[in-house]
Amino acid sequence: MGKSVMEQIAMLPADQQRAVLEGLDMEQLMWDWKAWARPEQLPPPGTDWSIWMYLAGRGAGKTRSAAEWVREKAKDTSQGQLRFALVARTAADVRDVIVEGESGIINVSPPSERPLYEPSKRRLTWPNGNTATCFTADEPDGLRGPQFHY
Repeated sequence: MGKSVMEQIAMLPADQQRAVLEGLDMEQLMWDWKAWARPEQLPPPGTDWSIWMYLAGRGAGKTRSAAEWVREKAKDTSQGQLRFALVARTAADVRDVIVEGESGIINVSPPSERPLYEPSKRRLTWPNGNTATCFTADEPDGLRGPQFHY
């Protein structure tokens, strides 16, 4: 298992740590996933892929990795309004893990980027207008009809 940039910095002597971190915006660094993620938690490089399989056990950071990927994609405004489908086994799984969980989309988003969650509409709306709709395996036909970018 690889080490994150921050884990590598933590292994340096204190004077080297200070030198590396000097001048950085600590508030911004706190929300910078690329600094905290282990290499295997980051999506594949490039844009010529449409499937990313992250096969790992409990506690490996799969949910966090996916939430951070959605968060990064949701920043995009160059293609017009983007639409995401968030799918889990049950409605509780979507809400308690993907949306509101410790590593869920809301908790990994800084306040300025945090989406509005409307559980009754099964929808998250980011400040820039991008949206995500929540679906469950309990109602697989719910995915028929709507179209999504991701």
